[in-house]
Amino acid sequence: MKDITVAIYQMEIILGQKEKNLEKLKTKIRNQTSEVDLWVVPELFTTGFAYSRYPDLGEKLEESPTRNFLEKLSEEENVGIAGTFLTRNENNKCFNLGFIISPNKGLIYKYPKIHLWGNENDYFIAGTKVPPPVDFEGKAKIGLSICYDLRFPEVSRSLVLQGAEVIITTAAWPDLRASHYRLLSAARALENTSYHIAVNRTGLEEDIYTISYSGSSRIIDPLGTPMVEIGDEEGVITATLTAKALNEAREYIPVLKDRKDIPL
Repeated sequence: MKDITVAIYQMEIILGQKEKNLEKLKTKIRNQTSEVDLWVVPELFTTGFAYSRYPDLGEKLEESPTRNFLEKLSEEENVGIAGTFLTRNENNKCFNLGFIISPNKGLIYKYPKIHLWGNENDYFIAGTKVPPPVDFEGKAKIGLSICYDLRFPEVSRSLVLQGAEVIITTAAWPDLRASHYRLLSAARALENTSYHIAVNRTGLEEDIYTISYSGSSRIIDPLGTPMVEIGDEEGVITATLTAKALNEAREYIPVLKDRKDIPL
């Protein structure tokens, strides 16, 4: 790992308005005064859970305007971008697709959300495996999980056992369970002695369901301590993740070296 600077954009998403949400992201990236290597945005940041307009809001990945916009923005601004957006297949079935985009290589990581919460099962096809982390620009091996995945420690552990140094969780986590989000996001970092970039959305969403989102995005060090965090307002937070802190944490708490495969 090499040092890498990460920005979280905790967004208030405009429901179903892809172009407006993409422009919001572009404006934030272009107005950022300090240097950033990777921007991370919330779950379904271009649409939100606008179920009344599914599957029409979904895009086929191969011809996706959202993908094209993000790859162009990434290249122009020389920054990576990670999050999720709504895709669909040839049968009009939707996926909540996690992505990482590189400024030099375009789309380098794809992960359809595995764990679907409640009514999400009525609208999405679940993923079936956790892909290995990707080497992002020679700086860090990064893997991604999505919202409800946070409650399943085997997702993050799978990423780390495949080499992840940095875990991203991009979420739309409701205010009702905000304390769980804060606790679990710290736990996933500590138990894996890995950096955890936990980004959530904020604001109120009104469609088929009405949900208030809690914000509380944070960047957490490998010992489970938030390096920087934000409340429930829209905003940007940044932190530099260092190889030194990662290596020291893994030497101090050698859980990855000492773990054993326990038969069930």
